[in-house]
Amino acid sequence: MTPFRAMRRGYESRMDPVERAVLARVARDVAEMVRAETGLPSAAPDPDPNDKPAPHTGSTTRVWNKGLLAPDEITDGDLAKLTGISSVGPTPQDPAVRRLLPDASKEDAAVAAEFRRFTQNDLAREKAERLEAFADLLEPPVSEEDPEPEKAPWQALGKHGAPPPVRVSRESAESVAGALTDLRLVIAQRLGLESDDDVNSLTDQVMWDQQLGKEIPVAADGRAARRFWSGVFVAAGFALETLMEVMIADLRGRPRPLEDN
Repeated sequence: MTPFRAMRRGYESRMDPVERAVLARVARDVAEMVRAETGLPSAAPDPDPNDKPAPHTGSTTRVWNKGLLAPDEITDGDLAKLTGISSVGPTPQDPAVRRLLPDASKEDAAVAAEFRRFTQNDLAREKAERLEAFADLLEPPVSEEDPEPEKAPWQALGKHGAPPPVRVSRESAESVAGALTDLRLVIAQRLGLESDDDVNSLTDQVMWDQQLGKEIPVAADGRAARRFWSGVFVAAGFALETLMEVMIADLRGRPRPLEDN
């Protein structure tokens, strides 16, 4: 993986096909975990243009008559009619998802519950959708009309053996950075990383092992799994750090040469 660099149309990094595939798979898995833990439906496939929308049979008259002057009287069912959300999602039980959707207040449980009730669905949906968009950026869907759909363009190497670039537009860069941050938060929880010292120690170990050419051990004691997830964590961190660096440079207006795509 190369560092992100500024281009005329956004930011660019080159990732090996395996790196793209792993990060995309993890992003989709985390998105699905967020959806499952918060009661959101799974990502729906593209709609069939021949399908007709089902008629709306509910009534919002009672909700609108109540207005917003008596919020204590509005039920979850009323909110569902107004927002289109079928129900207020449950509080996540997975500690990794709780890290993505933390309590708004650690001192006041009632405030935390009320804040979660009114914001969790929107926050969870936003996180899931940007993770899915990040996965699609790494692994763009292959059209069935492609003469060789099994050979995705992002899997092919160029004439000089370089992988095709991952291009992030300036408009979507913040969303990509958010997806990478969420990936790292989930993996950090799984690896038991609680402090910056833990993160730095893990990063140093992964980089040292790579320099020594160590392979992931074949063992039943969890070492192989930990080595794998440690590598994903460090790779996501490298992508996030270098992307943030070029984004900050743009914001500061620091002069630097631009390269053509």
